[in-house]
Amino acid sequence: MKLRLHGNSVRLRLNQAEVAQFSKTGFVEDSVHFGHGECLTYALESLSDLPGPRAAYRGGSLRVQIPSAAATEWSTTDRVGVSGEQPLGNGKHLSILVEKDFQCVHGERDPKAFQNPLVETGR
Repeated sequence: MKLRLHGNSVRLRLNQAEVAQFSKTGFVEDSVHFGHGECLTYALESLSDLPGPRAAYRGGSLRVQIPSAAATEWSTTDRVGVSGEQPLGNGKHLSILVEKDFQCVHGERDPKAFQNPLVETGR
């Protein structure tokens, strides 16, 4: 699972195996280790009672949560992603995007990534 943080946005990109695991369990997790026992853990989970995507950060752990209905549709169809905005107050928001990781059109191919639709159309 790839994590991208930029400004007030969080993006998770999952390969085929991770999407399959998420489809079965409603949960997938990864981490980055920095040495000296320090790490950042990040997870995607499905919850039935959510109106939209949300994220929470506590004690070195980032949890991105998406509604179960959207999670099921995303993980079992050709739908590319699930997105939403989490209000933060004072007119600010956190943009959240969870998407399938596609193979690069140019450069090294990742066999775990999804087939890029641009390759199929010849673009």
